[in-house]
Amino acid sequence: MKEYNTGSIIALAASIREQANTLILNALSECGVNDLLPAHGMVLNALFQQGPIQMSTLAKAIGRKKNTVTGLINTLEERGYCRREPDLQDARAQLVALTEKGESIRAVQAKISESLVHQVWSGIKPDEQQVCVSTLQKILENLQGNGALKNL
Repeated sequence: MKEYNTGSIIALAASIREQANTLILNALSECGVNDLLPAHGMVLNALFQQGPIQMSTLAKAIGRKKNTVTGLINTLEERGYCRREPDLQDARAQLVALTEKGESIRAVQAKISESLVHQVWSGIKPDEQQVCVSTLQKILENLQGNGALKNL
């Protein structure tokens, strides 16, 4: 296994994400789901938890820009997992809601998520897990800073 140093934190994060995405895609395929991508999981999970939901609220819930969420919703809608419907509380807005097909994937997503989290933390003590999450959160906050690299 490749050794990473502190200067390689972004490469390490990218490798972790790539490996997780591979595991997710393999698990989806094993469950007979071949038309979803890992990025769809965040949207579906938010809809499972909060839906129907406005697009702007969904974007905030998953920490993505609205135009990125629009693209994800367009794909999920084309594939039959969700639909847009009028927001009766706000005539200017639309709600994103799960379809029957979208709802049917709930158990599959929960099973894959649980398995992935278990694999991620295997052999890592709870206090070490918390330190890891806290450190990664601080790194994210540092990167979100003012939008520009410092010391250039």
